[in-house]
Amino acid sequence: MLLAAALPLQARDSGDLAWQWRAERVSVDEVDLVATSPIAAGWIVYGSDFEAPEFGPRPARLKVEAGGVVEQPVQSVGSQARTDRNFAGEYRYTYFGGTATFRQRVRVAPGVRQVSGVLDGQSCFEESGLCTLFKEPFVASLD
Repeated sequence: MLLAAALPLQARDSGDLAWQWRAERVSVDEVDLVATSPIAAGWIVYGSDFEAPEFGPRPARLKVEAGGVVEQPVQSVGSQARTDRNFAGEYRYTYFGGTATFRQRVRVAPGVRQVSGVLDGQSCFEESGLCTLFKEPFVASLD
């Protein structure tokens, strides 16, 4: 019975995020990786520009595994800020509704044709409080 009750929520979980990746050339040896995804109604995706509270939302993190070196922390483009409270106290976080966009500056060596890695994040269905973590592997071409 629990499995049947969980299925409708699973159909709307963070796996429905459809990330699109592009690389924008900034200079000869730098690119901005840009990740964008629509977000289903009622869901939010947490941003990257806040400190994780002891108990609460987890900020998005981008890890470059091949093809470049991260120059700065991943940026949340157009996120909203909110303050909330739980049993551990008050905390601040950023989030997206509707569409999420992250931007990451990466230094690349001459001749590198692609950058790959993983975007780690968390999304929540606000009505039920159901939250899920996601790991989204990516490969961005530097054509």
